[in-house]
Amino acid sequence: MLVTKKLSRGVLLSKLFWRRFCPNCRKRRKNGANLNEESERRNSSNSRLEKCWSRKLSMETQKTKKEALILGKPIKEWAFWIIVAFLASLTIKDIVNLVTEYCKHPKKSDMSVRFNETMKMPNITFCMSREQAWSHFKLNSTENKQLWDKTIATQLANMTKKEDFLSKQWDYRIVMETYNLISTLTSMERETTAHGTVASIEKYNTQSRLEEIRKLSKFWLEEIQKRQVNFEEFVQKVGKETLRRSLQRFQRTTYDEDEVISTQLKITWLSQVQLCFQPTFDEANYKTIDDQGQFFVMSLSHNAENLDGEQIDCMTADFHGRPSSTSRFMGSKGITKDGFTDELCLGMMHETTVDVKARYKMLPNKEEGTACADLEDDNADTEWDCHLRCRLEFIRNLCQCTAPTLSYLIGPDKEEKELKEWPICDYEKCKVNVQGRNYSDEDCTKKCFRSCDQIRYNIDHERKGKSMRPDLTTVVLKWDSFEYLTMEQDWVWSVTTFIAALGGSIGMWLGLSILSLIQGSTYLLTYIEQRVAKRKINKMEENEQETPPTKPPKNHLEDNKRKYSKTSTTTSLEENKLAANPFASPFNKKTNQK
Repeated sequence: MLVTKKLSRGVLLSKLFWRRFCPNCRKRRKNGANLNEESERRNSSNSRLEKCWSRKLSMETQKTKKEALILGKPIKEWAFWIIVAFLASLTIKDIVNLVTEYCKHPKKSDMSVRFNETMKMPNITFCMSREQAWSHFKLNSTENKQLWDKTIATQLANMTKKEDFLSKQWDYRIVMETYNLISTLTSMERETTAHGTVASIEKYNTQSRLEEIRKLSKFWLEEIQKRQVNFEEFVQKVGKETLRRSLQRFQRTTYDEDEVISTQLKITWLSQVQLCFQPTFDEANYKTIDDQGQFFVMSLSHNAENLDGEQIDCMTADFHGRPSSTSRFMGSKGITKDGFTDELCLGMMHETTVDVKARYKMLPNKEEGTACADLEDDNADTEWDCHLRCRLEFIRNLCQCTAPTLSYLIGPDKEEKELKEWPICDYEKCKVNVQGRNYSDEDCTKKCFRSCDQIRYNIDHERKGKSMRPDLTTVVLKWDSFEYLTMEQDWVWSVTTFIAALGGSIGMWLGLSILSLIQGSTYLLTYIEQRVAKRKINKMEENEQETPPTKPPKNHLEDNKRKYSKTSTTTSLEENKLAANPFASPFNKKTNQK
């Protein structure tokens, strides 16, 4: 049919062309030639033209048949879908591998060398034995208890206000008595396990040899309460009064002779074994280390006569700021002796050179062997404070009170509120029974992790010989190199990079994009909704055929009228402009033929 139409058009066009442009015809028309002869000539030319057109169309038809045999429409469609299936399998494989890798949360490490112009002041903690700290106290063995108590009462009568109590110098009797009290409470609350704490509280209440300690505890807790002194201020005062007789120089130094840096003292540990302290600075006096060489000096004196013949432990220095030398064994297992020296012996001059060997910044995790927490927040507890906070909560649950030596963990902003609910402990009121029970705070301490920001130090200690004074111990700290190795962990994948890689895998093989996925999802949703709607309509028609039709009321018909937007999923696929099949075959498109 199509061939006939084309042929007739060609013949018609040829006739019109012949009549209009043939020069002989124009001449004959001008000369008045016979019309019959002219028509015969036209018919003969038309027949020749028709034969030419038919021959050309037959050749084109044969060519089309040959092409259809080689690359026909079915073969092209099969080839198209085979290629799509192959590329889709590659895409699915890449996506599965990508998602699997993302779910494993892989990490990467970047290593570099850091060159600094300045270094921060390290958090140093010095510890000395109790015997060395008490060497200046001259005990009179002939002094009776009444004179001892009278001396203490007389001095307390002159310190009725908080300011006087914390600023005036104390008699050595007050220092020794309060030191014994605090060290006993420290042993009960901090220097043992949770089960050991319960056992110590039970002994504290039942053993007669501790009667004097129980009286001292009640007496001094009442005295500081009268003067509105909290227990942490009490500990700081006792520790500083103990060190006052020993500390000759405790100074942050620079190469600028005119610069004077105010160095304050903070007590971090007070027990029967040792007294620990560290230098602190306010905001105005905190200075970075700008030059290599000496940056801190400490000189301590002791009474050599009182220590004659006794074996005294050497002092220690911890550049990680741990509160005591024993705290290294109370936190996480496997802590190295990094940044720690215990060779600061009495009567010697010591020179300790320190620098940073490496700094490791790991990502927070709870995996065994690498567990750590992000402690950059100022309010975040260190690993050691976290363990002590667990002990604080353990004693609160046990005795419904706050452990005195752990009360500093509350903080000044919450102190008043929490001490009303859990007052400072009077352990005589805490009745416990340790027999047949096993107490533990591991459920809390297992949540305590070391910091993810770890620093490793190089320490070179050198003894410079004996001091010119046999009762003087001098420690000079020097900084060596300002460069160190850094290694920082980071996630291989972020949400943005993962989505970008996912889009790259989809677009690599199938040429899809986010818009294609949206169109495909809309198309699929519309298609499913149409199928469901069609089933419902068919079911309703079947029900109408089974039951006689009833005319619904007019209002009911009006209520059922709904208007749909062009993007509504209830419209047809042709009407929904957003819906599109991204995998539609290009060979199924309809062409308008006239």
